[in-house]
Amino acid sequence: MNTILNLIYQAYDNAAYFGVLALIFLATIAIVLAVYFLLTRKNVLQKRMGHLMPEKETTTAKKPKLLDKQESGFVVKITKPLHEVAAPQDGSANKKLRGKLIRAGFRSEGAVRNYVAAKVLLAVLFPGIYLFSLFFFTFTPQVLLFSAILALCGFFLPNVFMLHHTQARQQKISRALPDALDLMVVCVEAGLGLDMTFKRIGDEIRPLSKDLSDEFHLTTLEIRAGKPRDESFKNMALRTGVAEVGNLMTVLVQTSRFGTSMAKALRVHADAMRVKRRQLAEERAAKSSVKLVFPLIMFIFPALIAVLVGPAAIRIIRVLFPALGG
Repeated sequence: MNTILNLIYQAYDNAAYFGVLALIFLATIAIVLAVYFLLTRKNVLQKRMGHLMPEKETTTAKKPKLLDKQESGFVVKITKPLHEVAAPQDGSANKKLRGKLIRAGFRSEGAVRNYVAAKVLLAVLFPGIYLFSLFFFTFTPQVLLFSAILALCGFFLPNVFMLHHTQARQQKISRALPDALDLMVVCVEAGLGLDMTFKRIGDEIRPLSKDLSDEFHLTTLEIRAGKPRDESFKNMALRTGVAEVGNLMTVLVQTSRFGTSMAKALRVHADAMRVKRRQLAEERAAKSSVKLVFPLIMFIFPALIAVLVGPAAIRIIRVLFPALGG
């Protein structure tokens, strides 16, 4: 109760400070909304055309809007100038960045532009809000240091988001790959060609893993467009970044090059993957006992000691100490 009263007294004493923060917050929201409506407003002709020709509803899966492909609108008007200023000019660096975004699942043309713009905006926005909140107060070296830390956090926050999204996507692909490989063995042994096998797997595996299904469909489209099959397989391994997919593509390339039995090679590879998956499960089970040591020492053992030794310690303090003291 005293803590709550102290907090209330502190808020009452600093009412001017919190009032200024509230006004700054409301003013920022008003400015952002004004800029948004100014850039996205439509004229009378566009509104009438929108009523006469409504947009068709799509049933595609939802994507993160920040890195999605958008040719016009509020996002492009902001991100395009920032991309021209802050984008890497080196072609290899730009290609490497695009490869990372593709492995994260963002294949649109505006993904690189929006990613670079997000890094710049967050690096400026975080310290900008903090410094603007202290506009009417004194600046100290600690404030400047904290602003620099916020700028670094804002600059590297998109990297963390992309890394998390990439790992989640690779994990989904790894989980669905054994089932896709078993289906591939069945299709090849049934007499289907490799191109038709990829198309069938892309259709059948979609309820289990949309990402892996998209990769099979993209590989099929590349082969139909005239790319060499070996190059299409290598591109699939690069797009996913999963070691198991790379091994599977290597097996397919070698089988096609040397003319060996496709069904036999896939069956051997499927058995090897199954054994590897079992070994990984056994390894995780063996590591669990070691990982439980730290929670036992830090949380469970102190509670057990308190329960077991506590009553004896209380009796010693009550009985033995007065006797020793005379």
